Amino acid sequence: MKSLAKGKVTIRIILDVILFFAVLKGWWFVALPFGIIGAWFFPYYLELIVAGIIYDSLFGMIPETGLWRYAGTIISTSAFVIMIPLRRIIRRHKK
Repeated sequence: MKSLAKGKVTIRIILDVILFFAVLKGWWFVALPFGIIGAWFFPYYLELIVAGIIYDSLFGMIPETGLWRYAGTIISTSAFVIMIPLRRIIRRHKK
């Protein structure tokens, strides 16, 4: 049982590192799928929302862009909120 938990922690750390470097490079199109994968497999994967906030802080806070300056935060929060009931529905029908 300990090795299973250890494996999950390792996978979560790997996803976090990929998410971190993708956001730093400005590759939101790479970071978002990995964040969604993390939100699917791990409950309370708040790293997705944090990545959206960091992305907006680094690349989106241009005053003339309007609502697009918060696109990373909006998309990541929406994906996180959608994944919670979707994961429950699919796992319930899987049994």
